[in-house]
Amino acid sequence: MSVIVLNELIQEYGPMVSSISRRMLRDEELAKDAAQEVWLQVIKSLPGFRAESGVSTWIYTIARRVVSKHAHNERIYSIRFLRDYFHQGDVEAPFYEEYDKRLWIKEMCDKCLTGVLHCLDNESRLIFLFRDVARLSYDDIAAIFSQDKSAVRQTVSRCRKKLRNFLNYECMLFNPSGKCRCRMKNLVADVNLAGEYEKLRRLVGRVNLFLESEKILPAKNYWETFLSTDEHH
Repeated sequence: MSVIVLNELIQEYGPMVSSISRRMLRDEELAKDAAQEVWLQVIKSLPGFRAESGVSTWIYTIARRVVSKHAHNERIYSIRFLRDYFHQGDVEAPFYEEYDKRLWIKEMCDKCLTGVLHCLDNESRLIFLFRDVARLSYDDIAAIFSQDKSAVRQTVSRCRKKLRNFLNYECMLFNPSGKCRCRMKNLVADVNLAGEYEKLRRLVGRVNLFLESEKILPAKNYWETFLSTDEHH
């Protein structure tokens, strides 16, 4: 099995599988375990891959099975619960000397966005992520979930509406002119993180907040653990 081929898979699909895992699972260690289990399943299944479907569909089908298993016990939150949570007292930045305040704020916002997604049930959340973050086609998602394409479209539409309604009032990253009462509001304003999002919107037009976040918030590629040659043997 070619190390070069494996490295190409890691570089092309590792970041997105890692993103899907961390958005599906609030516990980052669990997200990391899930992403790495996907990789191990890819390695195990690669000799039998016959290209009857595209490589991406094959990998994301494995990701769906593995990540769904890990997300089985994740709690689903009501919109009311999330509003109450985000309206609690302001978060204070840590006071230890050696830390990057801007990076810390981005990491916190990253966790908040994952929390917001937990207003969706596990399957709907994964379908939404495959469409609006991984940018898979409706046909591919329908094949991965063994659903009719129209049902997938309806799920994505419902998810978008639910998230948009919540974020429009609660998140200054989504709506800089909204009545944001997020616990992170002052810190986000302090480093002008909302400005980064606004700049990106001007460059590429209005795109999904979670897709924008992949370009602004800290990138993850949990598959990089397997980049060394020793890990492949």
